[in-house]
Amino acid sequence: MPSYSELRLANVVAVAGIEDTAAFAKRWGINKVYHGDDGIEKMCRDPEVDAVDIGIPNNLHLQTIITAAENHKNVICEKPLARNGTEAKKAVETVEKYGVLNFYGENQVFIPQMSRAFEFIRGGAIGKLTWIRAREAHSGPHSKWFWDPKLAGGGVLSDMGCHTIEAVRYLTNKEKLSEVAAWTATLVHNTPGEDNSLVLLKFDGGTLGQCENSWSAKGGLDIRLEIYGSEGAIFIDVTRETGIKLFTAASRSSYVVEKADVDKGWMFPTWREHETYGYMYELQHFLECISKGETPREKFADGCIVNQTMDSAYEASKERKWITVKP
Repeated sequence: MPSYSELRLANVVAVAGIEDTAAFAKRWGINKVYHGDDGIEKMCRDPEVDAVDIGIPNNLHLQTIITAAENHKNVICEKPLARNGTEAKKAVETVEKYGVLNFYGENQVFIPQMSRAFEFIRGGAIGKLTWIRAREAHSGPHSKWFWDPKLAGGGVLSDMGCHTIEAVRYLTNKEKLSEVAAWTATLVHNTPGEDNSLVLLKFDGGTLGQCENSWSAKGGLDIRLEIYGSEGAIFIDVTRETGIKLFTAASRSSYVVEKADVDKGWMFPTWREHETYGYMYELQHFLECISKGETPREKFADGCIVNQTMDSAYEASKERKWITVKP
C-alpha cells in the first residue's frame, strides 16, 4: 500500500481477506471491504475490480488465482507463486486458459541496484558471467503460517530461497537451468521445516549460482549479492550499507526497520523500504503493463520455474546429489 498510494496508475478500490479487513481499509482509505470465507470470491466478482493482487498465505494462492481468472481479472501474485511446482503449473495453466495478464511478485529483481547491475552485466562491464552469490537472511518470519510447511510449502527455502533463486536467474538473463544441488537444515528454531538452506544452481552457459538463506541470522534483514565475471565484479548491499545508522537507548514503540532483532542500540534503517526493496518499481511496471496490455518482465511462468527449482532443491538435499531441474 505505501507503493500503491504513490503510483499514479493505481486506484485500490477494494480489499478482501478471511479476517475482518475494515481496519486496514480505513488506514488506507479503501472504500470497499470484503471478509469471511467468501470474501475473496465476492471481491473477484466486483465489476469495479480490474486486477487482484494476492498477498495472502501460500496455501491460498492457487484457489485465489483460479477465482480471479475465472472472473476475468488480471492477477498479481506475491512470491512464491505456489507451495510447489504442481500448484504453480496449475496457476500458469489457469491464467493462460482465461487469457488474463499475470504478474509474479518478485520484488528483488526490481531493486534499483539490481537493475543497474543487470545493465553492467549486459554491457560487458565484468566480462563473462561466472559466479553469483545471493544471500537473504534474518532471524525468522513474523507470521505463524510461515513456520508450517503444510501452509507455506516448506521452510526458509520456500520463503526466501524463491528470492535468491529468481535474483540469480534474472542476472543471468534467465538462462536455462541445468542442475541443482542443495543443503537444508534446522539449526536453531523448533520448527518442522528447515531454518537454513544453501542451493547451488548450474546454468547451461556455465555460470554457477549460490543461494544462501537463513531464518537464524541475527542482526536484522540481510540482503546481499556478489556478482563475478572474467573481467570484474559487482557488490550489492541494500540492508547494511544504507547510508544511515541509528543508535537509540530510548524506550520506543515506533517502527524503525523490518526484521529488527533489538529495540535499543545500533540499527540500520532503510530509506523508503517500499522503494529500496523494489516494490514500488515492481508494481509500477505491472500497472503499466496492465494499462498497455503488455507482457511483464516477471510473469507466472517465471514463478513456476522458481517453484520447480525449489522442488528440485528439496529433492537434491534429501538425496545428497545434483538433480536435473524438471520442467
